[in-house]
Amino acid sequence: MELNKKINNKSNTLLRSIESRKKELLNSLLSHTLLTLKNKKVLDKKGLGLLEVIIALAVVVTGVVSGLTLTTYNLSSSASSETRLIAANLAREGIEVIRYLRDSNWLADNDWDQGIFPSGNYRASVNFDSFSNSWTTVAQSNDIADCDLCKIYLDETEGLYTHDISGTLTSYKRLITKKDICWQDAINQEVILDEGAMCSDYSAELVGWELKSELTWLEFRRSHQISVVDKLYDWR
Repeated sequence: MELNKKINNKSNTLLRSIESRKKELLNSLLSHTLLTLKNKKVLDKKGLGLLEVIIALAVVVTGVVSGLTLTTYNLSSSASSETRLIAANLAREGIEVIRYLRDSNWLADNDWDQGIFPSGNYRASVNFDSFSNSWTTVAQSNDIADCDLCKIYLDETEGLYTHDISGTLTSYKRLITKKDICWQDAINQEVILDEGAMCSDYSAELVGWELKSELTWLEFRRSHQISVVDKLYDWR
């Protein structure tokens, strides 16, 4: 069962419970009012009339419905906030993984960009191997909408979100894309290329990347998206 479905099911169960309770309260109020009218024979006596009773009942019902509606909204907002917080953290994690791989190359005295985006590909997914306790990247050729390998799974035992299909499938998908940052001596400043373009195509020096970690998910049958953009340079 997908994590997002669990959240939605939990919220839907609460909403159904509230709606059921709302109906019970309305029926109880109506039954109590009719019983009072019958026992006291209000319609046959002077004093409180039917119109006044209906108005009073309407005021009470309005108050009850308003309170339950507010509770329903708060529950929905709480579930949505939890899902969005997870999405924001997963998007930020994508950037931090690339930063970690760059720093690891420095510590190993390798080129800073070695092996991070395989074969010059500008799209990649990042994955954590709990057995080797290490991060790796996997080259991707499709946009996030068509990227099946970008799907995120939850390892409920470890509490980790990964691209390992042995976990529980969630509605989250994550893709990292890069743009080369080149240093142009002719104009003495850096230039950010389009996705897929390389500094070597322009005989320019690669000094960094502009990274975008894009994450999408489904919630209440609606598609959502969040992106984190940052720059990494060949600077220690």
